[in-house]
Amino acid sequence: MLSGSDTGIGHALAKHLDSLGFVVFAGVLNKDGPGAEELRRSCSQRLSVLQLDITNTSQVKEAYLTVSEKVQNAGLWGVVNNAGILGFPADGELLPMSTYRHCMEVNFFGAVEVSKTFLPLLRKSRGRLVNMSSMAGGIPLPRYAAYGASKAALSMFSGVMRQELSKWGIKVMAIHPSGFRTG
Repeated sequence: MLSGSDTGIGHALAKHLDSLGFVVFAGVLNKDGPGAEELRRSCSQRLSVLQLDITNTSQVKEAYLTVSEKVQNAGLWGVVNNAGILGFPADGELLPMSTYRHCMEVNFFGAVEVSKTFLPLLRKSRGRLVNMSSMAGGIPLPRYAAYGASKAALSMFSGVMRQELSKWGIKVMAIHPSGFRTG
């Protein structure tokens, strides 16, 4: 299960995992958008495109039910929390609180909700939870106060969950890619 498959890293990862023979559940913000259409056109029948706005509890639950029905007792090999937003880069004092809240809602709370929702399927397979964080979550970068804070929270969540879920055989990792332009 992979969120943020519309564009960028998530889109490329969904295609790559499909090419390796994995059953892929590609969560997209817009199931009728160009990224979703490209996945349907270029990937095998093993890949399922799911409508998944990770800030929408109903869509997260619906995605869980769809995935759970397909994998049944086999569980889920992995969950990749890739969906995220940068927000507007500006000095922290100039950013409106709405930017801070929106970054936290998508980059942190959305990933936490997806993680918590899909944990029963990860337990069944002793799978892995992969959170796409950022180097901005560990290194203070000017103009990225909202984004960096949300990714720092995600990194800390990953570290705590790594310790707590190890007793279940679930592996947890955070990936911290450097800056690049997607799309």
